[in-house]
Amino acid sequence: MFEDIKKLFIFSLIFGAVNGLIALIPIAGVIIFLMMLFCSSFIIMSFLKKSGYIINTNEQTGLLYGALSGFSGFIGFSIIFLPCSFVLSIIFKESYYTGIGMILKNGFSLTITLIIFIGILCAMMNAFSGLASIYFFNSENNKK
Repeated sequence: MFEDIKKLFIFSLIFGAVNGLIALIPIAGVIIFLMMLFCSSFIIMSFLKKSGYIINTNEQTGLLYGALSGFSGFIGFSIIFLPCSFVLSIIFKESYYTGIGMILKNGFSLTITLIIFIGILCAMMNAFSGLASIYFFNSENNKK
C-alpha cells in the first residue's frame, strides 16, 4: 500500500505541474483550476488503474487515494503556476495575472496559507471523486 501511495503522490505532483503550465493560458486557466478542484483524482486514478500501478482497492482506499491525489496535485499545480504567473504579472501590467501578483507581493505567509487552504479543499472534493472512480471500477469488474 505504501508503494501505491508513493506512486500516486509522484504522479499527482507531475499531473499538477503539467496542469500548472497549461493554466498559464488565460482561457484555460479557470477550466484547469476547476478540474484540479473537483475531478483531478478521477483522472489520476483512472490512469494509474488502467496502467496497473494501483491493483487492489476498495472504497476506503479510494477515499484516501482521492484525497492524497487532490492535495498533492494542487501543490504541484501551485509550485509551477504561482511563480510563473507572478513573472507574467510583472511583465504584463494590468493583465489576467495581476491579482496573483498582488497576493504574492503581500506576503509569503498569506500565500502559503491560501495554498494549504485550497489544497485541503481540493483534498475533500477529490476524496469523493476518488471514491466514485473506485466504485466505478469495482462495479465494472463485478459485471464481468
